[in-house]
Amino acid sequence: MAKQERSPSKPSSAAAKTSRKRPSSTRAISAAKNPRKTRGPSKTRGPSKTQGASKARGPSKTRGPSEARSGQSPKKIDRRREATYIDQLIRRVVDECPRRQPTSEDESRALDIFLEELKDAGLDTSEHHFEFNDSLYKNLMLHAGLGVAGTTVSGTAPLAGLAMHLLAASSYWADSTRKGYLLRRLFPFKPSRNVLGVQPAAGEPALRIVFLGHADAAFTGMPFWPKVAGLAAKEGPEALKFLRRGVQLMVTTQLMLACCDALRLAIGPLALPLRPIEHVLTIPSWLTLIMSSHVVIKNEIVPGANDNLSGCAALPVLASRLLTGKRSDVEYVYCVTGCEEASLGGADALARDMEKTWSKERTVIIALDSISNGDLRFLEIEGEVRPKRIAGWLKDVIEKTAASDSRFANVKGYEIPVGATDAAAFQARGWPAVGLTCLDPEYGPPRHYHLPTDDPDHLDLKRLLLSIDFTHRLTEGIVANRLD
Repeated sequence: MAKQERSPSKPSSAAAKTSRKRPSSTRAISAAKNPRKTRGPSKTRGPSKTQGASKARGPSKTRGPSEARSGQSPKKIDRRREATYIDQLIRRVVDECPRRQPTSEDESRALDIFLEELKDAGLDTSEHHFEFNDSLYKNLMLHAGLGVAGTTVSGTAPLAGLAMHLLAASSYWADSTRKGYLLRRLFPFKPSRNVLGVQPAAGEPALRIVFLGHADAAFTGMPFWPKVAGLAAKEGPEALKFLRRGVQLMVTTQLMLACCDALRLAIGPLALPLRPIEHVLTIPSWLTLIMSSHVVIKNEIVPGANDNLSGCAALPVLASRLLTGKRSDVEYVYCVTGCEEASLGGADALARDMEKTWSKERTVIIALDSISNGDLRFLEIEGEVRPKRIAGWLKDVIEKTAASDSRFANVKGYEIPVGATDAAAFQARGWPAVGLTCLDPEYGPPRHYHLPTDDPDHLDLKRLLLSIDFTHRLTEGIVANRLD
């Protein structure tokens, strides 16, 4: 998303708090001088290496996913036990942290809970601190509003219009491509953090796979009314694909408006016939301004059971599964991020701070985001303003994994038109990364996407477990592809 976002500490010593012995590969995360004290919430015991018991808020105890030590022969997966663990964990977070707005106390409380779950899974845990804004939609409203204002004044003050259009377009381009933050800095940056759990390699890892899921929850409003969201998410004619990419269209038309302003400066009154065209080119900015303003004014946070407690709750389950038969030269990192819904704040900060620590040749990123309530898709193309394709070899492994089991027959590539997953922040900095998400074939987005009904009662646990199955199989495929 030019000057880079300021972190509380230098990239070489990102703020952290380490709960157990840290592997050398995560030392950059855990070198804080003043680590934040963890609150110590009541525990939902998850997949523990020693106990395997899971206690969640509710009338009964639930054992976490069964586990084996690294190198042991695989054990049969207890899917009922995993489903119960996931359901109770998600219900607990929704109950105890109902308004998980980025940088909020509830977001921090949820991160505490997931930190405890990663500890109970037997992982080496740490915290990575950063600062970011609390709302994507305020930022969108500012950029779109500046574009509208530029068109309003450009007829009589073309130089002012040129400055406004160029500033709005270049600022959001830099924001979206992770080059730097300009207009976003008009909003306060507040503390947040990512929590990490590591299954380390024995020595320097030959391969590192990082799994991401975000703990914060989304705002709701006009952009997520089913008919509106469906228009953007559903694939249509190739010739009209640009209409689905609303933010990219806003930035592109703002640049076109800047060209009109420059032409008016050059030819003066002769540019008068351009006014109707300029008003048409301002429509994308108007639409973004109206819809973002509705979200800001409504100021309602959804429960976020699917988006994205589903991805977070999947991490301890994956850790339990992948420990069995784990190669000693492979490192697995399970990260619950903050501020994803504010525009990938936690993932961007982590990617920036780990550039010199996590080798881009030996690290693969997998973001799990809304992995229920639809058919699983891999995000082949991400990026709001400058779309980027996933690495060719990674696409091949994903497609081979999808073909390996009839249960994965519906796993296909998808180009996300608006927004992004945490994978995009790493992709922008050169890591091979992919986002996994679910889409409803009839509706477009996953069912209940950014709506108040995205609660535990509307979460499809069977679909969630299928997504975990695919991620498990994909991980094995990546290890085989990179190391065998």
